[in-house]
Amino acid sequence: MKFPLVVNMWGNPVRCIAGIVFALLPAWFLGAEPPREPSNRQPTALRDLVSAKDELAAQELLFDASFAQLALAYLKAPDPAVLEQLAKSPAAAHLLSHARNFDYDVPKDSPAALVSHLLTPPGKHQDEMQACEKSLGLFTGPMMDDPHWVWDTLRYLPQGFRFHGTLFLTFGYDIGVAFGPTASLNCAHPHFKEHPRELVYYAIHELHHVGFMSYHPPPKLSELKTCSDLLSLVEYSTQLEGMAVYAAYPRRRDEHALADDGDYVALEDEQRMRSAERSYFEDLNYLKGRGKQTADADAWAVIQRMSSGERLWYRVGARMAQRIEQASGRSRLLDLVKSGPASFLEAYQALQRSEASKQDRP
Repeated sequence: MKFPLVVNMWGNPVRCIAGIVFALLPAWFLGAEPPREPSNRQPTALRDLVSAKDELAAQELLFDASFAQLALAYLKAPDPAVLEQLAKSPAAAHLLSHARNFDYDVPKDSPAALVSHLLTPPGKHQDEMQACEKSLGLFTGPMMDDPHWVWDTLRYLPQGFRFHGTLFLTFGYDIGVAFGPTASLNCAHPHFKEHPRELVYYAIHELHHVGFMSYHPPPKLSELKTCSDLLSLVEYSTQLEGMAVYAAYPRRRDEHALADDGDYVALEDEQRMRSAERSYFEDLNYLKGRGKQTADADAWAVIQRMSSGERLWYRVGARMAQRIEQASGRSRLLDLVKSGPASFLEAYQALQRSEASKQDRP
């Protein structure tokens, strides 16, 4: 999410024992559950994609690609009735709520105005259709065939957390966003066209936002008036974005996908991350020093540096999460999800002080 400013997922190995190809036998013949009938019906419940005995069956999470499907239908054969249908969709309501909270530079008067902005004129979006079709195929195919990638998100949320919302596949809005119990991915984003499997990693990322926001709702950007307000935003976003980046790290590493996203390229470069960390704390301390002063252009420039360019709150936040887990264990890191941003920052600074103290010892 931007501020306005597989392991065997795509194929099943065929094993031969004593000349018998067991892969040719139906799964139910070998004692497994009968296969699901393929369906394009949207939305799809996570519990319907896994065994009733699977722990994921307790999650009230829906997957809904209908916005992307309708967007493609409209772009291929423009029909005002399809735009009306899109405007009435839960996905449009989700995007509008996000735009209003984070003050995005899009129409915020109504779902219809936002949908029109995203999809008209149709000729403007023809190049994006190919990316969307690829994303749609992955979202409704492999990601649903084996949805256990959801565990990558849950692994970095407190035990007992439950989803109660939807992951939408949308068209034209950011790369992925989350707000309240819902999240979405933009099927047409060029990053997914270049690296289709990134859709899985960004799904992990955005669903982690949903979990984090359930403990700590995000601030409303239009209400931030002072440097102290912006300081709170930086602290909040450091944990929000850092934890989400880090949640997708293990799968990316195991699937050799760290090089496909700039945040992970940076995380693997120790010298670069040390420089980023220095810049991060310089800006953090600048906002602290200004206290209750009115947030002027110089103060908002901090938010710009944090959220773009070197993406300091994403990358430094992920580095903080990684080092806290390495030093204190995952349970401590998950406790900090509940405790919140101030505790997260303090835990990392305490770790820094402890490491500096050890280095000073003779």
